[in-house]
Amino acid sequence: MSQDITKPRHTICHPATAVMLWLFFMVWVMWVDSAVLLGISAGILLLFNQPARSQFIRYVRRSRWLLVVLLLMHAYSLPGAPLWPAFAGYVPSDAGVYSGMLQSWRLLLILAMLAVVLTRLSREALLAGIYVLLAPLRYVGLPSERIAMRIWLTLRYAEFLLQEAQSVSFKQRLLQLSSTPPVSDDMMQPLLLPVYRSSWVDYALLISMPLLGMWVR
Repeated sequence: MSQDITKPRHTICHPATAVMLWLFFMVWVMWVDSAVLLGISAGILLLFNQPARSQFIRYVRRSRWLLVVLLLMHAYSLPGAPLWPAFAGYVPSDAGVYSGMLQSWRLLLILAMLAVVLTRLSREALLAGIYVLLAPLRYVGLPSERIAMRIWLTLRYAEFLLQEAQSVSFKQRLLQLSSTPPVSDDMMQPLLLPVYRSSWVDYALLISMPLLGMWVR
């Protein structure tokens, strides 16, 4: 794996910054209240385009059982007044249902932001961002390039599985996951990662992340 340094790319923000923003968002959104979640939802809707909307719908379909389990776990595990007092021993609590809906809402926002990021970054840009974030690992003796390449191959294999999602049964999917991933000819070619230049936007976003985490809770 090598980097293409002949044509530095100019983007709104560096792909590594975009990946860090999503990782920060994934943690931060779990701590904010419903009023902030409502504002985040409105902001994400403004970022949605047709590719992001289609990607988000695909993510929701893949995660629908996780959302249901998450809602039921909170609904039946947290104490509170029963929704229907006549069936107090069988129905969930109002506090549990509220907490379950809140957590499901947060998970949907994480998936929505992931769809926004991945539809705006090419595979090469995404890998370039991950490679930059993993680069410091070389100072502790870890092979950052090999880790980045494994992530690249995993992303390619995941894309291959998604393309066959409508025609493969659950049993066949398990067999695919337990077998050796297929290697196509383009995966054997040298991989050139584009170099992206950082700008003042990247520094502003990186500084704003901890400030936002301390201010909005």
